[in-house]
Amino acid sequence: MGKLRSMQFVLNRSLFSNEMDLREQFVREIFETYLKNVISKTIPTAIRNALKESNICQRQEFVSIKEASKKYDVSTRTLYNYHKRGYITLRSTEGKTFVSVIELEDHIKNHPIPRNPW
Repeated sequence: MGKLRSMQFVLNRSLFSNEMDLREQFVREIFETYLKNVISKTIPTAIRNALKESNICQRQEFVSIKEASKKYDVSTRTLYNYHKRGYITLRSTEGKTFVSVIELEDHIKNHPIPRNPW
């Protein structure tokens, strides 16, 4: 009688552990599916948004300092001061100085110059 009870206990225990294994596997599969769906939807969107906001993927465009001065209504002295303070990049070649348009537009957008209305 003792052996029979111990066999029943072992059988019940193995059935219980198989049932737990199935539950754990079911929960794992649901969780994996959920994560795959969430990741496959959110990561591409996050990457796309980060690339839009970043200047890394944009090519640098340079215009002459005189053109930038006219186009953005900023004196050439101000542009040199922006460069000295590290706000914008200037490049010189063959006696001409060029301004990074992307950096200049970004700086002007984030730090607008107060204008006298008169």
